[in-house]
Amino acid sequence: MSLITTPDFITKHLITQTTCSPPNHTLVRHYSKIHRKEIYSVHSDNQSFDDLNAQIEFPFLGQSRYYFRVVGFVNGLLCLSDDLFGYTDTIVLWNPSIRRSLTLPIPRFTFACSGPFMFVLGFGFDSKTNDHKVVRVAYAQGDDGYIVPPEVEVFTIRSGCWRDVKTTVPYCATENFWTQAFLNGSVHWVAYKLTVKSRDRSFRSLIMSFDMGSEEFGDLRIPESLVSMSPMNMSAAVFGDSLSIFHYGKRIWTNNCSISVMKEYGVAESWINLFDIDLEGGLGMVLSCRRNDDVLLAAKGGELVSYNCGTKASMNIGMMCGTKDAYYVDSYMESLVLLIEGNEVVGRKARDAMSSSEDGYPGDEDEGEDDEVENNELWMLMSLGPSLQIMIGFEPFG
Repeated sequence: MSLITTPDFITKHLITQTTCSPPNHTLVRHYSKIHRKEIYSVHSDNQSFDDLNAQIEFPFLGQSRYYFRVVGFVNGLLCLSDDLFGYTDTIVLWNPSIRRSLTLPIPRFTFACSGPFMFVLGFGFDSKTNDHKVVRVAYAQGDDGYIVPPEVEVFTIRSGCWRDVKTTVPYCATENFWTQAFLNGSVHWVAYKLTVKSRDRSFRSLIMSFDMGSEEFGDLRIPESLVSMSPMNMSAAVFGDSLSIFHYGKRIWTNNCSISVMKEYGVAESWINLFDIDLEGGLGMVLSCRRNDDVLLAAKGGELVSYNCGTKASMNIGMMCGTKDAYYVDSYMESLVLLIEGNEVVGRKARDAMSSSEDGYPGDEDEGEDDEVENNELWMLMSLGPSLQIMIGFEPFG
């Protein structure tokens, strides 16, 4: 015990896990309407997607309205945020392989002190300091949309606290309900830059990055064909080992998704349109790329589907069914991160700081349990649109 709990051993173990063998296991999170809980399981990334009988005990049952948002999975550590159905300010770091977790303190910028706002989270690893960090970029709600520059805070495991970051952020990110893309030491989100001349407004979509080491923001150009597209319909992701953009025809009830990949990181000319996926046949949200180059998707009916972009054949895999918006898929690895710090509640238990905005949830307490979560998912997705649309000049959702 004295050996494996030393920082040196934990670091060497992490290096071994990340460099010695390619990942061949997949982590899947889904929300089971039958059991009314989120379920985490590990599978072999083979043809049959075998369940390894490694369903992970989830220690936070009942501590979110329905389920947490998975911000990211880095070095065997999950970052969870209870922000999908209201302002709760609850962020948890959880290592499922060693059953250790850390609940973060309440950030400084909250609904209680600042009123309505929108924020994005980033989670990653700073290799220079050998520390994991969470960055929170919060945009206050103004009369004409979200206010730039935002308030930026960074939490590090070693310090155990939030601190303000004073840096220039000339963009507005839009990924409140999408996962991040952590690659090359930086977190990436889809964002846009707004230009106002007289009463005319124009925008350009781009990728905003935050370097976990230098704690500075940057930007990356996206394919020219997407620059004028609605940033609300795009999501930054890691596809294979490359930075990518998932572009949906529209945010809700979409019928297609294109996947663009940056073959050489940082080189705008290296963007290629890799796949165009027709979602008309009941397919829903794109989740991840498999080792055999198939794509994992969540079907509109809640099944997990493997899709071959060449043959356009799809196959249900895994004995699971949930709500399509609750799925999260990533390569699985084990680590000893949080072995020293874990289970020290730095902040407070989840849900202790639930704001009064919870009263604003739609739905009837008597409505069917199977429909309630999906109705709330739809309401939250639609509620995100108006402020962004007003700010950048889009027509409201029809």
